[in-house]
Amino acid sequence: MSFLVPSVRLSWDRIDAWLRMYAPTSYELLAPPADPDRIEAAQEEMRLRFPADLVESLLCHDGLLKWGNLLPGKPPQPVALIVDHWRMCEEIAGDDMDLREAWGPSGEPWWHIRWIPWAHGDGDAQVIDMREGPEQGRLGTACHDGTGHFGDGWPSLAAYLAEVADVLDNGGMVDGCVPYLTRDGELWWSFEGDADLNGEPLTPAPAPGREAALAARAGRSLAELLGPPVRSAGDGVAVIEAVASDWGVVLPADYVSVAAAYGDVLISDYVYFCGARDLRAYGEEWSRLLADAPSVPWPVLPSPGGALLWGHTIEGDRLFLVAQADGTWNVCAFRRGWGDWQDTGLGFGEWFRGALAGALATDWLPQWEPGPHPVDPVDA
Repeated sequence: MSFLVPSVRLSWDRIDAWLRMYAPTSYELLAPPADPDRIEAAQEEMRLRFPADLVESLLCHDGLLKWGNLLPGKPPQPVALIVDHWRMCEEIAGDDMDLREAWGPSGEPWWHIRWIPWAHGDGDAQVIDMREGPEQGRLGTACHDGTGHFGDGWPSLAAYLAEVADVLDNGGMVDGCVPYLTRDGELWWSFEGDADLNGEPLTPAPAPGREAALAARAGRSLAELLGPPVRSAGDGVAVIEAVASDWGVVLPADYVSVAAAYGDVLISDYVYFCGARDLRAYGEEWSRLLADAPSVPWPVLPSPGGALLWGHTIEGDRLFLVAQADGTWNVCAFRRGWGDWQDTGLGFGEWFRGALAGALATDWLPQWEPGPHPVDPVDA
């Protein structure tokens, strides 16, 4: 989906405000604005023009006063160190065509003269690609021990900083990292679940806009989250209801309609969602395999009184619907990584839409952006 990227100054204003409120020690690490004359001199020495979003960023903060883990990527650098790192890489590459020419899976060189190392640390740099072409201005990485790569980067510095600001305000992750606070109250980005720093626990960072953002995400329709149906819903409903009748149950209507329209697919290369075609065989197989599993406290349909197994993740988590005394069905899960059973307390429609929209507070599913998700039919 396309969207309007906010200005760099607006994103830095949001980041600054968050830091002042929740991590004032980290806020003090941000340098004041760069001297415009130094920015101009740097462009002259490097013989290229900086993109407007980099200039705007430097006019907000000329990097950091000292090292800090303020961004999920490398620390932003002052103008002088941007030039120093660029000059060092130019000197190392020299006339060595092995370093200048593209090679390897990324199809990139070790270094290119039109890369701007706006952030760097530990020998690696987050670079802005200023080569001519439609992707000019994109962000990628120049590794000290390999080639550059841009496949997992951002289309611009402005897009990257906007994502950082949004995650600080509303929760989520950037490039697999989530914001934490150290015991001393400093901002610290780390991989999700890696909440330990030198033996000290990290605390999840406050996300003041999270509840409002989650509510907005949860209101998205399935068409927005998954695109148009991939199956003939009418035919699928009849098949699922016939299977349920044979098993002696009436399955919830919200599950039946969604499974009929979107079933037998892999969602975002992560969740297998069983539908009309495979429901009977899927249930029969796993009813047998899980019959004596101590971690699943229910029999599995078609066993009498069983829970409906309706999907699984690539990590081995199993997704169920369990009938309640009042006639409703709750989404429950066997979480393989935890080796436990979780009752979400939510019906299928609310849980499924919320999970796909990234609107559920969960530590065992990816914190997805709100779609649309890739939906790949699974062959019979």
